[in-house]
Amino acid sequence: MNRYATTVLAALIAIATVLVPGASTAQAAERTITYTVSTRGSVAGDLGHFSAVAADTLTDNRGWSLGGTLAFQQVPSGADFDLVLASPAVVGNAAPGCSSTWSCRVERTVYINDERWRLATSSWSFGLPLYQQYVILHEVGHWLGLGHRDCPTGGQTAPVMQQQSISLQGCLANVWPLIAEREQAARTQGVSVNWSAIEQVYRALGQAGGLLGPPVTWELSTPDEVGRYQHYAGQGGASIYWTPGTGAHEVYGAIRNRWAELDWEQGPMGYPITGERATPDGVGRYNHFSRPSGASIYWTPSTGAHEVYGAIRNRWAKLDWEQGPLGYPVSGEYDVEGGRRSDFQGGSIVWDRATGSTEVLSAD
Repeated sequence: MNRYATTVLAALIAIATVLVPGASTAQAAERTITYTVSTRGSVAGDLGHFSAVAADTLTDNRGWSLGGTLAFQQVPSGADFDLVLASPAVVGNAAPGCSSTWSCRVERTVYINDERWRLATSSWSFGLPLYQQYVILHEVGHWLGLGHRDCPTGGQTAPVMQQQSISLQGCLANVWPLIAEREQAARTQGVSVNWSAIEQVYRALGQAGGLLGPPVTWELSTPDEVGRYQHYAGQGGASIYWTPGTGAHEVYGAIRNRWAELDWEQGPMGYPITGERATPDGVGRYNHFSRPSGASIYWTPSTGAHEVYGAIRNRWAKLDWEQGPLGYPVSGEYDVEGGRRSDFQGGSIVWDRATGSTEVLSAD
């Protein structure tokens, strides 16, 4: 199968299996957890805002909803747990081990400290709205059966069950539970996890122990709001990008760096439509991208990473790609008088409106 067919097949599989942003496919909840929302003591935080943030946080696919297999429903009474915005004095007196400085979970009651809710902490670096989501997830995580965790390695995202309010311990502040934390929550609640498309690829590639390394962001929306992505620490920089039309694909190292220089998915290449692949000759590596007329970045140790797209790429493909007379690209596409040009190991391809794309082989 040629690489055009392979790319089309991969894209069709991705489209068929990935339809929901941030999640794999929609799935009915396997269990519903109910909770109440209230205040105790003298609090300055707004109860309506507190309730709305809790609902958004607990139903987000990235959190304890586990991609939709756990449903969280607020009820007026008789709930599985009580979510309480409480004054520092109420929290401090709730049970031995609780402090008026922090939030605390006591049996079926999840206390969120009003002072922390309104002011966050000095260790948190992502602003108050994200801190409010983090502290809810952290304390509800205790109710789900998870204990505290430490920063595993400096420079990567902290577990949500790390006491990030006190210290990041060299980790990066993080709102959403890590894969291992979600797996643990699923075990304690007797449900499965509906992994997002990005998580499926990451798990298949070995997670933190694989070529992408540990995460350094959580899963986020792309600036154009079409797709989603997550960044990782491995390979000098690594990512997985997803859209409904392309599926989820990894991009890393020198190829990712060149794609970033070209303005990521908003540049001339578009989104990745393959992961990084070895070339047939075993010398180089490449990713294909979603530009309608075709786009790729090719890399070898001797040539570096260079983009090739559109009419020039189509002509290069007809000449048997890197196995033809031109070899690998040694430049990206650039302007020349009357058109565009890309240089290759064995010559160049020049495009202009009048003649289209024409290869010029080197004399030697």
